[in-house]
Amino acid sequence: MEENPNALSLCNIALSKLGESPIPAIDANGSPAARLCYMHYHPARRETLCAARWSFATRLALLKSSEETGSENYVSHALRHPLPADCLRVLDVAAPQWTLQERAVYSSVSPLKIRYIFNCEDVESFDPLFADALATRLAEKLCIPLTASSTAREALTQEFHKIILPLASNINAVQSHSNDTHPLYKLWKDSCCSQEEDE
Repeated sequence: MEENPNALSLCNIALSKLGESPIPAIDANGSPAARLCYMHYHPARRETLCAARWSFATRLALLKSSEETGSENYVSHALRHPLPADCLRVLDVAAPQWTLQERAVYSSVSPLKIRYIFNCEDVESFDPLFADALATRLAEKLCIPLTASSTAREALTQEFHKIILPLASNINAVQSHSNDTHPLYKLWKDSCCSQEEDE
């Protein structure tokens, strides 16, 4: 991957996974590959962002409530807290009881602290493994229009869901926690201590 990746470089990585030539620009009026990248890059980016708890795309927000309260379809007597405009996925809500509907969190706690995945477009801030996951997801979307191969698309789907995405999200989860709070820390520490004793 380039030292300073951008959307075009990720599109070209996706095209290379399909055996296609690189494009000079993401262009709505360009070649078939350029038009397809223009159409599918941002949807693929948003979908991949929503697929895991990416530390580089996580934000905290303190939501203020509107005057509207919940009906029978929401938490009883809850206040409506509109989500930030850049929110793609709510991760955590600091309330004992809450529900999410119509781009708002309903809760009796107000103001309401949430952690969420935001609509990150800055390619340079992407985790390298996320970038590879995004390129694979994009290649999956481009596969049928460019190659007409359902076999190749199935292979990319399997690669994305069973190999690349789990690896990327697991490594991201490990590095986003301090050692003493991560669930694997005690196992790692015990293993290190055992090796030191053997030596």
